[in-house]
Amino acid sequence: MADLLAIISHDRSKPVAGTLEALTAAYESLRGPAAHTETVGGDWAGVTVIDHATPADIGVERAGGGWAAWAGALVDPAGAATSPLERLDGQFALARLEPGGATLRVLADPLGMKPLFVAEAGGATYACTSALVLAKHLRLQPSRAGLEAFLRTGSQFGRLTPWEGLERMLPAEALTLTPGGRERTAYWLPSIDPELRRLPLREFAEACVERVSASIAARYGGERPWLDLTGGFDSRLVALLSRRAGLDFKANTVGGGDSEDVRIARLIAAAAGWPWTQLELPAEWAEQLPARVEEAVAWGDCHLEALSLAEVLLGHRRKAETGTRLLTGGGGEQWRDHPWGHELLAAGRSNRVAFDRLISWRLLIPVDLSALREDPTAAVRANLKAELEARAAPFAAHPNTFQDDLLYAFKSTGHFGAYQAAAGASVHMEMPLYLRPAFEATLSARPRNRNLHRLQREMMRQLDPAIAALPTETGGPADPLRIGNAHRFAAYPWRRGRRFASRARGRVLGGRGGAPPTPTEAARGALIARLRDEGRLDPARMRSASLYDRGRLTELLERASSSPAAVDWAAVGRLTTVELALEAVDAGLG
Repeated sequence: MADLLAIISHDRSKPVAGTLEALTAAYESLRGPAAHTETVGGDWAGVTVIDHATPADIGVERAGGGWAAWAGALVDPAGAATSPLERLDGQFALARLEPGGATLRVLADPLGMKPLFVAEAGGATYACTSALVLAKHLRLQPSRAGLEAFLRTGSQFGRLTPWEGLERMLPAEALTLTPGGRERTAYWLPSIDPELRRLPLREFAEACVERVSASIAARYGGERPWLDLTGGFDSRLVALLSRRAGLDFKANTVGGGDSEDVRIARLIAAAAGWPWTQLELPAEWAEQLPARVEEAVAWGDCHLEALSLAEVLLGHRRKAETGTRLLTGGGGEQWRDHPWGHELLAAGRSNRVAFDRLISWRLLIPVDLSALREDPTAAVRANLKAELEARAAPFAAHPNTFQDDLLYAFKSTGHFGAYQAAAGASVHMEMPLYLRPAFEATLSARPRNRNLHRLQREMMRQLDPAIAALPTETGGPADPLRIGNAHRFAAYPWRRGRRFASRARGRVLGGRGGAPPTPTEAARGALIARLRDEGRLDPARMRSASLYDRGRLTELLERASSSPAAVDWAAVGRLTTVELALEAVDAGLG
């Protein structure tokens, strides 16, 4: 997807053209020369939109003395400069000067999936879809709280970022700048469709199939995108809806050998007649990783762990050889009971959200913190709770299931949204299930109809009974439970129970004992050894050194280099990402 860079001077007699050029130079120093750019404005406000694949997601429109410029997937872009804000949909970042020229607005998309960051400096407001770019251009100081949040959780969402003075805009947030000042407001609030809510399951599923497939056809009709296909429910549902919408897509599955995901996806694609490609890491990945991790740092924005992101970005590069549009099943969790699983028996019976359990189960997954000087968990938990409570507050009268849906989508801005942004290095990645017609439909479902995948199963049965009857990695088929297929569901409750128990007791820390390293672990171990040899991961000289106990960090890095199967790579990957991000912007933590 494209990126947006904007500067708005508070003194409207001061031009910004030269500063915008410098911001663009900072961008290209991190992410490389842009293949396509377009600039609008240039006096007291200027916006540049940049794309590295094709200009498909660059948009500029001029109307009535005003203009709009956007990066990403803006649904129905005609009238972007003048349409009422509440009608906007897609995964985008947008700046627009209203007709008449007095009011300028910077907008995050309705669900906040496209990252958009803002900062104030030198009498101007800066906005950019990359936090790292603004940190480098403005020479921002690292935020200890932001970095510790990333080290503890492996993601970032909400206002907090790894940089002082830099905030991420919230879902459906409009930053309005006028000669009289600046104001933040929400231009759209999600709600339940009462007509949909009243429908029984079968009719509700029919309405969802029609509504979502129509939105997919309107957004992607006439294209031939890639579509990520796994062994689960979400990507299969998107594939069937996309076929219903008339898309002639190409399926792919990421995974090595004959993993369960690969086996099931291959089976689905063969039965449906979809072209299918398996994407594996090359045998020489250890030699390629050092160069690829620099790219992952630049595009991951210190919001994703760079070692694993480098593997994802390599797959995107391979897809880009034959097509740059990519659809994924991101957001499929919202079509089942996953967002409120932590509510247990209180789900839908109260308007009180179990924030502490949500944080423990979904966000504070155990990770090896032994190298840190102090455990940041308490402070990170407090910040997460404050962010989540603020997001839920306007909807406090709604059932906890409704609030949990919004909170799960909010959390997903730091996962699906971050991966979508990083994919922009080579492809245009979009999530059809996070378009408004789909998201609003899920909000309107009765909670009991989403339990145990009931809604997804019924939709897939209606779309293609034969494909729904094929197995899932969750156990059993994807179609509804009936007397005739009950025996095929034997593994389903066991696998669901195992996952529930895993969340309840936390992830087992450490590596895999004396097992030999996988090729991925070996490549990561070789990278850490190289970075240590180059002095870039020397605990005595690291820019992030004040976060760690030097002796324990040295021991962890030594194990990662020499015994890569014996470490927690979530911890090692995150601390490596932090250090390389600080290096990329020439900053250090005091």
